[in-house]
Amino acid sequence: MKLELLGTLFLSDKRKDLLLLLMEEPRNIDEVKNILNVTSSAIMTQIKILISQGLIIHDDDLYKLSDIGKVVVKKMKPLLNTLGVFSENMDYWENHNISAIPVHLLDRIEDLGHCEFVEPDLDRMYETPQKIEENLIRSAHVKEVSSYFNPAYPSTYVELIRKGTDVSLIITKPVFERLKKEYGTALQEYLKRENAKIFVCDCPIRVASSVVTNRFMALSLFYKNGIYHNHAMMSSEESALKWGEDLFLHYMKNSKEITGVELENV
Repeated sequence: MKLELLGTLFLSDKRKDLLLLLMEEPRNIDEVKNILNVTSSAIMTQIKILISQGLIIHDDDLYKLSDIGKVVVKKMKPLLNTLGVFSENMDYWENHNISAIPVHLLDRIEDLGHCEFVEPDLDRMYETPQKIEENLIRSAHVKEVSSYFNPAYPSTYVELIRKGTDVSLIITKPVFERLKKEYGTALQEYLKRENAKIFVCDCPIRVASSVVTNRFMALSLFYKNGIYHNHAMMSSEESALKWGEDLFLHYMKNSKEITGVELENV
């Protein structure tokens, strides 16, 4: 019975689509056919299977989830969304260190929704991918967590704060020391402007970087062997932006803001 029910749920796209549709509200057969773009004969076969498994009922000319169906589909949706995130870019997730993501956020990986793999052109391999840069320029605020030195810090990000974009960076101590040593002018620019903040994290940052704005979220992970390449998973879904904000807050709890005291030493 257990295996039969699993097959009922996951071995037919039509059944999955119908269950998710009925999760929204009960539907009559014409609504089901129109929304799912199916024929009567094709969908009725699946409806009979779902009724026989106790997942939907037919009442007053409407098909609706049974009480069991409501519980099952509510649990099924996050799993399907999680599988969707991984299956769209399986090569990336398989080869990168996803265990670097904090556990409570890895448990919500489905919030990333539809992700796009972005990377710079061959002639800009060490620069910010163009699609990310274009969205950064249009963003009202930018929050980044990073464990490596982003070449955009002394260039693109300085231009952003000059035009009024709110920029907050959480970086590691080695990254801060490099910024202070090699890009003192840029650091001074950050520290003297009210719309720019830099924090140094006291705990290890295991992700390569995470950028979240009001427009998009981009996550970069190290390969499992520790190598970093300048590419990212990018999403513009509202749930992904919230996920990115929560990742930023996770590291903020263990970070100290850099102030004028450090500026005197630059």
